[in-house]
Amino acid sequence: MTPLHKLSLETEPIRLRDPLAEFLGFRGIAEPFEFTLEDAGRFAGHLCPTVATAFTATRIALQRLYPGALPERGGVRITMASAPDQFANGPLARVAAYITGAAGDDGFRGLAGRFSRQHLLNYDAKLEPYGSIWFQRLDTGAKLGLLPLPERIQGGAGIAKALKPALEGDPEQAAVFQQAWQQRIESVLQLGEQLFQVFV
Repeated sequence: MTPLHKLSLETEPIRLRDPLAEFLGFRGIAEPFEFTLEDAGRFAGHLCPTVATAFTATRIALQRLYPGALPERGGVRITMASAPDQFANGPLARVAAYITGAAGDDGFRGLAGRFSRQHLLNYDAKLEPYGSIWFQRLDTGAKLGLLPLPERIQGGAGIAKALKPALEGDPEQAAVFQQAWQQRIESVLQLGEQLFQVFV
């Protein structure tokens, strides 16, 4: 097991109840799903500062929107203040949507008017501040926005210099790159809410 894989397993998971899963008998009543940082990395196909930022933002938003209660999967709309192809905003929103069950036009349409996941993931390049991600409860309308501040992420010394030789197969530089990469992911997780400007 690599150090980064180990970190993904040691990070506290996000727990949510899923009324659709309960209705269909896939989960008992209030029996939560657990989404780990490893799950987020598996969904994205890699683990990077953006995936860690999405995971952290989702945790913060759900804790704020559901104080003292299990968040409801499928009960949150996500809006990314960006076009989907700008910077890493699309991947960030997709990881958050994976955890919350939100989907776009191709999402599950529900059963008899309930449990729809469709149209719960949206992009709005006119929404401000640009680059923020917004979470809104469907039942209460309560919402929270988080603007990542990547300049606060620490670590990563030597990462740019090591990239090219690492890609060319230099094992020593690959190790340098991976260590610097993990440092930046660790910084995201350690910063927590300090990584964001929060809007309510």
